[in-house]
Amino acid sequence: MKLTDKHIDFIERSLTLYGVEDKALREDLVDHICTYIENEETSDFNTLYQKAIRKFGGYASFQNLQLETNYQKFAKQIITINRLKFYVGFVVILLLVMSLVFQMMQWPYANAWLLAATALSVLVILPIHLYFKYKLAIHKFS
Repeated sequence: MKLTDKHIDFIERSLTLYGVEDKALREDLVDHICTYIENEETSDFNTLYQKAIRKFGGYASFQNLQLETNYQKFAKQIITINRLKFYVGFVVILLLVMSLVFQMMQWPYANAWLLAATALSVLVILPIHLYFKYKLAIHKFS
């Protein structure tokens, strides 16, 4: 069966209606459904569409795919936040060590290094950590 733009729009709208919010996931599903329908011999779109939906697990499996996609995006955010905390924490440790060395050698700017390490901890690491905890709390409730 040859699909028209009207059929493709119908498939996209129905997937959106049933909870597939992610654009990339929706495009992939539309592509798979269209390929399945175009490979069939009959020309009744509604029958082929319902058959394709059943073949791919129904609308509930599409919602599960959307949920899994959301989990994967959240996991990537967690990894990014943890990397950022690690690198900034490493810089803070370097600043603290430099402050200690400057203090032991009684060189100037020892307090400046200590102040920079403290400021980085308070102004960068603490907000990143609180944002991370906030995202975790939101994700657990949704």
